[in-house]
Amino acid sequence: MSRAVVAALLILAGLQAGEAQAPALELLTSLETGDDLPVIAAWSPDGQRLAYGTEKQVRERKPPALDDRETYRYPGEVWLTDFIAKPRRLFKHERFRDWVGNVPSYYVTRLDWAPDGSKLAVEVTGEGGESVVFLITSEGKAVRIGSGRGNVFPGHGAGWLGDSESLAILDEASKPRLLHRIFLLRVTAGRDLELFRGKTFAAAAWLPAAGKAVLVEQDSKYADPPRLALGDLEKGTLSTLDPLEDGFLGRLAVTPDQSKVSYFVGQNKLAVRGLGPDAQAEHWPVPLGPYQWLDSGAVLYLEPEERGQRTGWLTLYDHSSDTRSRLLPETLLYDFWVSPDGSRVAVLTAGPTPHLRVYKFPAR
Repeated sequence: MSRAVVAALLILAGLQAGEAQAPALELLTSLETGDDLPVIAAWSPDGQRLAYGTEKQVRERKPPALDDRETYRYPGEVWLTDFIAKPRRLFKHERFRDWVGNVPSYYVTRLDWAPDGSKLAVEVTGEGGESVVFLITSEGKAVRIGSGRGNVFPGHGAGWLGDSESLAILDEASKPRLLHRIFLLRVTAGRDLELFRGKTFAAAAWLPAAGKAVLVEQDSKYADPPRLALGDLEKGTLSTLDPLEDGFLGRLAVTPDQSKVSYFVGQNKLAVRGLGPDAQAEHWPVPLGPYQWLDSGAVLYLEPEERGQRTGWLTLYDHSSDTRSRLLPETLLYDFWVSPDGSRVAVLTAGPTPHLRVYKFPAR
């Protein structure tokens, strides 16, 4: 999203930080998911397609001799829409049926597109909290790992590198996902390698084009403060940027131009700093929760109903003018995803029956 678009949104609002505003976004479509519940989404790199995960309710089958009371399981699926043709199902729950015909309950917890738009890494998480990553094409076909390993790899938080053939994956080092180890998977070759052996990390933000990652290093005994570090995923080297004396509360992210990194150090304090070793952090008044950088340098985030609430209002914050504005003041959301070109945003509405809707930002 350009500065011109940000300015247009703020002019439409005509208000200072913390005040409400009239809606400024145009509804393009509300995706039909039937009885299934949408839970997550991810835009393709060209911004023309949207992959999204859903949760189904499936009646459990039982052998005749067992209790015949109705019970249900809740598997996940993945769909793809180009907003022209009918959505296609890429990841089907039927593939996991047992001998009775049942499928387990699991959730689609992350979707990550390869930079060339040809493949998806689909993270699914079972009821016990264990995750695996399935690799599929944008047509729904399996992407084989090497010659005989299938298309699944254990781990979570996966991110493709710029070659669209290598995948960085987190492995849980301290439950429940407090610390992680990092692995690099070469998909076609079928090789995987643990990077930065002996190190554990509280968070990672991938830099696909550079083949690097911004990391929060934390020793397993928590004896020292966390440290911000830059890891080279190709060379396996690690350089420290800065000790995080203010602590680290999560939500590590990088700006679209990959020149800055951000993370929370307080309930209403987003630290923003450059990637140089001598960079100084600024603190922005953004509430702890989901947020996303725009290419203009502004931030979209969810303004919570109350502190600690998962739901909130989609809000735009422009640090250069210290102004903020609600873009959908009548609609509470669980989450949102901005298209790579900044022209559209997919939102997951809050409530007993969530909806996945796509809005267009004002024209420049």
